This record gives sequence, C-alpha cells and structure tokens, in this order.
Amino acid sequence: MEFNSLFFLMIFLPLFTGTMFFIRKNEIRNILLLLFSLFFYASGDLKHLPVLVIMILLTWGFGKIIKGKRGLYILYLLLVLSLLSVYKYGNYLASAFSSYLKDPDLIKIVMPLGISFYTFTSISYVSDVYRGKYECEDSLFNIACFLSFFPSVISGPLLRYDSFRVYLKEKEISTDTLAEGLRRFLIGLGKKVIIANQLSLVSNTLFSDNLQADFLLAAYAVSAYALQLYYDFSGYSDMAIGIGQMIGYRMPENFYDPYLSTSIVDFWQNWHATLGTWFKDYVYIPLGGSRKGKIRTCINLFLVFLFSGLWHGSTWLFLVWGIYHGVLRVAGYLFRDINKAIREKLSLTDDSLLLKIFRIIRTDLLILIGWIPFRCETLRQVKILVKAFIGKGFRFNGFYVRQLDVLYLLFYFLMGFLFLFPGFRKIFTKIREKSPVIYDLLLLLVLLISIFFLISGSYSAFIYFQF
Repeated sequence: MEFNSLFFLMIFLPLFTGTMFFIRKNEIRNILLLLFSLFFYASGDLKHLPVLVIMILLTWGFGKIIKGKRGLYILYLLLVLSLLSVYKYGNYLASAFSSYLKDPDLIKIVMPLGISFYTFTSISYVSDVYRGKYECEDSLFNIACFLSFFPSVISGPLLRYDSFRVYLKEKEISTDTLAEGLRRFLIGLGKKVIIANQLSLVSNTLFSDNLQADFLLAAYAVSAYALQLYYDFSGYSDMAIGIGQMIGYRMPENFYDPYLSTSIVDFWQNWHATLGTWFKDYVYIPLGGSRKGKIRTCINLFLVFLFSGLWHGSTWLFLVWGIYHGVLRVAGYLFRDINKAIREKLSLTDDSLLLKIFRIIRTDLLILIGWIPFRCETLRQVKILVKAFIGKGFRFNGFYVRQLDVLYLLFYFLMGFLFLFPGFRKIFTKIREKSPVIYDLLLLLVLLISIFFLISGSYSAFIYFQF
C-alpha cells in the first residue's frame, strides 16, 4: 500500500484517523497504531513482514542489555548490517559469481520494503541506549510501534526514539491537528501525483539506451529527473509528516529548499535532512568527526558519502555517485578558507545577491551532474548524456523530438520549477492568511485532480521505495 493509492486515500487513512480521533483512551490508540502499521506494511510486502518482526526483536533485545557494552554493540551492528547487506547486495554478488553457479537464476533475492529505513531507525535507538543518551525501553510493544510506525517505516523521515516515546505516553488529537495534518498531506499528494508522476514520464523516456540526445534533450532529461526526485521524495515526506500531525505527532522536517542551497554542505543539510543528521550522529562523529586533524576529517567526510552511496544501492553507479559527492565535500572543506579569502579580497559578503545567485547556480550544476549516475542504469546511458553535454551528441532533429512525445510535459516542468521558489509559494500563504476558505478549496482541487490522475492510470511508485 502506498500513500498515493486510492485504497489508502479512500479507506485506510479515513478509517485510521477516524478511529484515532474518536477513541480517547491512549492505550487503545497505541494498540490501533500498531495494528494499522502492521497491516499497512503487510499489504505492501506480506512476505517480508517477518524480517521487520526480526528487526523489532533484535532492537528490543539488544536495547535491554547493551548499555556500555562495546562487544555486544559490535555484535548487534554486525547482525543488523549483515541482514541489510544480504538483501541489498545479495543479487549483485550472486550475479558477480554467476559463472561459478550451476543455476545462476536460483538465487533471486527480493529486498524487503523499507529495510534500509527501519534498519537505520533501529541503529539510532540501540546506539543512543548504548551511549547512555536515555534508558532502554522495557516494552517490546513500544519498540514495535516505533519501528513499524507506518507513516515513516518505508521511506522516512528517520525518527528518534526519545521524541516518539513521549508521543506514546500522550497524544493530543483534535479537529485542528486533523485539519492541519490533512492540509500538509494534500500538499505532498499534489507534489507526488501532479508534478512528480508526470515528470517521471520524461525521465523514463529520456533515460534509455535507445535515446539519441543533444544538449537540450540531455539538459531536459537531467533537470526533469532532478525535479521529479525532489517532488517525489519531499511529497512523500510531506504526506508522512501530515499523517503524523493528524494523530498528534510532529515528525522532523526532511527538506528545506535544497535547490536554493549555496554550497554542497548546505545542500546536504537541506536534502533528506534526517538521513544527513543520521550519518553525522552515527557515522561521522563516531569516526572522529573533525576532532583528529585535517587529514582525518577529510577521510571521515569522504567515508560518510561513500557509505551513503552504498546505502542507496548495490550497483557501481551508486558507488560513483557517493564517491563524487565525497570528493565535492572534501574539496569544499579544504578550500573553504581560500574561498573566504577571495570573497574578502573582492569585498563580497554573504548578503550579496549576485554572489548568492552565483553560488546557487554553481551548487545546482554540481548536483545535476551527480544525478546522472544516480539515475542511469547502464554505462551506455551515462555516455549518451555526457557526450550530449560536451557537444558530441545527437544533432537536433525536430521530428525525432516530437516522436519522443515529452514536450507537452514542459508545463509540469515549469510548475515544478516555479514552486521551488519561496516567493512564488508565498502567494498561497497570503491566500491562506486572507481567505482560508479559498485556500482549502484550492487544496480540495488538488485532491480532485490527484484522484483524476490516479484513476486515469498515472500511478507511479515512490522512487525511494527502491532504496
């Protein structure tokens, strides 16, 4: 089941929020939360529900005994990361050694839905207990609610148990929380169904081995995918956060206008923020952070992005993406003093509009280059796009471009581009302030258009489900 499915919109969500609203006893609400969460997960991946249950048991069991015990902590990490690695890289390793197998097709491993996210959620809890940040949770039931929490179990945002524990003890659910959460949910639904799903038609068409791309087509392909990925994942986060608001739980924000970032550092603070914070707290700082000299800091920064590439996928192109961003991050760290000196020499301050625009464009160009290996499935696709960008690609052919049938989607591309800017979004903020009824009617229109698209067959799975 997915947030943008008709069953979820018409049946599951109204039933869940309705029962949580009308039943006032907190203990019963917690039971309902767990039951709905397990049903949500099972409806999408019943076969791998036992994997989630195993992770819940490992998390609860090690949490009970792990405080200050380094050996047990290492054992726990080996167990959960081995489980993740088997599912995430098993097929890749099997194909690499297929020549040694009698039946190469015998090993077909299907990755459990959301395993990357609930594994990291588990690690955050056990690591915090190990370091003494807070006491372990005695209740297996509470840990099950935490790891299976359906708004975030599949694609985040990544949660921390200290805030979730407070929520389990007491919930404030009212008509106001329902209304605010629903508004946030509908914004996310519009991002996903109206913008991201339509732009997926562009990227699916243009990112292919059969594509003959010139510079403009290559730029359209990569830019459309960059917007698709943002609206797909930020749309999911908005929907998850909205569901949390409906039932009285404020989940952490995950996106802060990432394509308006002025540096790679800013971009990774603004894009998938909960994952970035997770890597900082549970990888970068334990490795030593910036406390052990410049060389060690560079190594630690690089390793964070290398691990991030491995987390995102098992193919070598994801590894290339991780290495690319690791190099950019290290370069930014090494040259930050030089950049500062140049700005001072030219009397440029961070408030300078021209400097800010230059830094945003520079950052976005670097990010767009990085999305090429992230999206491409084969080396041939990468070569096609790279050749097009350096002027050695296919010569422009109007008839061929019309055959691709993607130019009509420029409307959704322009819509997605405009909504990147806070100034444009403020128009709707002013409408909400001056006429809340009109604002809510606009959101109702978003819902109706989204349902129309879903009924007409423009359904598309969330991109981050594959990770």
